[in-house]
Amino acid sequence: MADAREPIPAGIKRDLRQRCGFGCVLCGSPVFDYEHIDGYGVTGHDPAAMTLLCTMHHREKSAGRLPVSMVRRADADPHNRSRSLGAKHDLFFEGNTFTVNMGSTTFTKSKSSVAARAIEIDGEAVVGFSFSEGRILLDITIRDQDNVPLVVVRKGQLRHAVHAWDVVFEGTKLSVRRGPRDIALEIKLSPPAGISIERAEIWCRGILVRVGKSCSKAGLDVEVANNGVGLIGGTWAEFTTLLALGDYLGLEGAAWTTSIGQRWEGGIPAPAGTFSKKGGGQKFKFTNPVSVQDDCHAVGWLGATEIGRKPSPLTC
Repeated sequence: MADAREPIPAGIKRDLRQRCGFGCVLCGSPVFDYEHIDGYGVTGHDPAAMTLLCTMHHREKSAGRLPVSMVRRADADPHNRSRSLGAKHDLFFEGNTFTVNMGSTTFTKSKSSVAARAIEIDGEAVVGFSFSEGRILLDITIRDQDNVPLVVVRKGQLRHAVHAWDVVFEGTKLSVRRGPRDIALEIKLSPPAGISIERAEIWCRGILVRVGKSCSKAGLDVEVANNGVGLIGGTWAEFTTLLALGDYLGLEGAAWTTSIGQRWEGGIPAPAGTFSKKGGGQKFKFTNPVSVQDDCHAVGWLGATEIGRKPSPLTC
């Protein structure tokens, strides 16, 4: 007999995601089911009697191996709520070539080089990937205007900000919202060897890059908001980097580079000394621009002393 239960209202789903930190309350996984703790037949779609469980923990509970008492305790103190970034989730890509689509602009690279970058800012791979033992590993950092990470992918492992207004990871699509009808990121995974960034506002140390539907000018696929430079259509193949912005330009293999005359802070022009010499401050000093301390210090990627301010505290 078919299940006659009513669909869960979108508002209840969003409230549950927010309350549970956009992940399973036991392990934090961003891939989860909406669970009725005492059963739908007992409580209906009462959000106070519902929670989020990953597939594994859902099956354990349904089989009677996971006590309801443990689910209740986890629901009262969800795994992700004590962290700035949610639990890691593996992304699966493989092959000899990888493609990044940004609107009608396509960037593709084969494993003739170890790594490539679709977007690079100040020497950092904001949207990049690498080839390793048959796997393709994504490296992505999407920050907000305060330079705090919303989405971090390191070596193919995805984490999302718990402070976001909403995070939805269903099927092959990841969406992050800052508020109602305010979309910061929409990205579609296309395994085994591609992604499509359908919409994004990417901040990085005072530089704002808009992608796809986020562009303010019709027809643009990529837009550098600081100087109005844009990229429209075409296929770019076998460059090490498609778009390099900010300091440390002139790297070999970049298809397009542009310096930034004025950086922004919190959406307004940054004062002198904030981010970089060209943008009105001290240029960064580091020896390995590819390195990242760890996921939880992504906002302090170059270290607090190098950017002249203390990064926002993040916890794992």
